[in-house]
Amino acid sequence: MKELLLTIWANFHLLRPHWLWLLPLLVLAVWWWKKRVSVASNWQTLCDPQLLPHILISNQNDNATEPDHSQSWLRGLILTGGILAIVALAGPTWQRQPQPLFKQQSALVILLDLSQSMLATDLKPNRLVQARLKVTDLLRQRKEGQTALIVFAAEPFTVVPLTDDSKTIIALLASLDPTMMPAQGSDLTQAIALGEQLLKQASQPHGTLLLITDEDTPQRALKAASALQNNGYKLSVLGIGTTDGAPIPQPQGGFIKDRSGQMVLPRLESNRLLELAQAGGGHYHQLAIDDSDLNAVLKDLDHPDPLQDEANQRLGEQWREEGPWLLWPLAFIAALAFRRGWLLILCLVLLVPQPAQALEWDQLWLNDNQRGAQAFEQGKYEQAAELFQDPAWKAAAEYKQAQFAQASRSLSDPQNAVDWYNRGNALAKSGKLQEAIDAYDEALKLAPHDPDTLANKEAVEEFLRQQQDQQDQQDQQDQQDQQDQQD
Repeated sequence: MKELLLTIWANFHLLRPHWLWLLPLLVLAVWWWKKRVSVASNWQTLCDPQLLPHILISNQNDNATEPDHSQSWLRGLILTGGILAIVALAGPTWQRQPQPLFKQQSALVILLDLSQSMLATDLKPNRLVQARLKVTDLLRQRKEGQTALIVFAAEPFTVVPLTDDSKTIIALLASLDPTMMPAQGSDLTQAIALGEQLLKQASQPHGTLLLITDEDTPQRALKAASALQNNGYKLSVLGIGTTDGAPIPQPQGGFIKDRSGQMVLPRLESNRLLELAQAGGGHYHQLAIDDSDLNAVLKDLDHPDPLQDEANQRLGEQWREEGPWLLWPLAFIAALAFRRGWLLILCLVLLVPQPAQALEWDQLWLNDNQRGAQAFEQGKYEQAAELFQDPAWKAAAEYKQAQFAQASRSLSDPQNAVDWYNRGNALAKSGKLQEAIDAYDEALKLAPHDPDTLANKEAVEEFLRQQQDQQDQQDQQDQQDQQDQQD
């Protein structure tokens, strides 16, 4: 007990000591009140002493001091309550609370390819649309850190410099199109140089450039990638497209052709893009329907430099305020001092800064689904998922939180085509491609011509074929390696 008292004495201080300036005003107000009441009630001083015995006041000698005693008792209560309220407002404290400061300081510069080849239709509806959707998913998942956006073709241009406002980038993505570029081409070297320049201008000692492209000759930027890594930055690459390629449609109709009149079929060169990413010290992944590509490409952002990570994880100190405990005796005093003590208690609760939870009136009249719908509209998806009783709405809230596996389980008993469609999307996002295709098939049985279901099913089937092709190539490579070792 003695050690506790010594600790309190050694660490006691006030978080907002300026509130103590109200103490002299409180004492002055109580003194003024006492003086005024005393003068107003002391009627004996206003009368001639010779007339006092003739005034018809019974037991005046016994009761003359009773009002003063009552007023003194009331003034004492108000003075005590006022002191308690002022001290509570001043924020007395003597205990520290350790608070981890885990603020992500990583910087990311997105380099988005806007060359004409990004309009190829091997990814539905085209490569650029899929790339923009992937960037949107990335920004929604990226909670902290600064992000910039650069678009490039023959030349690079800064769309948004490094900023914490990812919503601005998302809002601009839909307007990005190859037709806005002054000259066509694909100069990765200049794009990398501009990305590095943005990081240096923001005084960022570390950062990652994410190159989103379908460039088929990336080896021309190997030197720029190596130089970037030498300067303390990283280059990761997200490949857009397929190995089979597809023609590039023209706005006026037809497809783009080369000088010899042959139709251009840009193909994704994954091996060359992998080499570029390795030269930049980053990671490469081909665009996937789930988040496996983002998890691989942004590995450096999730695991920053150890020295920087250690600095960012310092423990800060926050003092725990003890002032709210003074409200209990203050409430008792207020109840004794005033007949309508609840009014004073309400005022004091509003004045003293403390965590509080309010019961909203409309919650008394809404069911869980209705309250969940309100939370969903406000973007509070975690709260909405807890409130919703309807499986479809619950799955929608879980999907918004990127809890795709949980969303598919919530839709384990689809009732209509929309439920089957949403279940297919959740399964696809969680990487269960074949199950997603089966769900789309069930949706098409109920709504055979739904364009969204048809498009998503085709996209998932294409990704599944790509995975199978890659697995077959890997198996062949493993067999060849084993045969070479045996020889």
